[in-house]
Amino acid sequence: MKAVFAGWTSAINLLTIVQTIVDGLVVEVTTSVTFKGIIQPLNAQQLMLKPEGERSWQWLQIHAVEGSLNLKTNDKIQYNGFKYKVMGIWDYSLNGFIEYHIIQDYE
Repeated sequence: MKAVFAGWTSAINLLTIVQTIVDGLVVEVTTSVTFKGIIQPLNAQQLMLKPEGERSWQWLQIHAVEGSLNLKTNDKIQYNGFKYKVMGIWDYSLNGFIEYHIIQDYE
């Protein structure tokens, strides 16, 4: 599986967003991260498992080579100019990758 997955991946750049409060104001600090993986929309079957009110929102899945992208649930990222929130993580590290489900964050 690792060899097949490696053939599908490419270098992807995104920004991780960390929010902190400074003098009572929310300050966002972004950090650029490059990892090997694949980003694609969720399929219809996966969307049907999401809460009804969120199905029409922009959902993406990220398959990242294990250890190359270390996100946690509720982390925020920016990809292609849009902000997303990490909603789920599936650890397939025995097969060499981690799967993340992300949803476009409202502004």
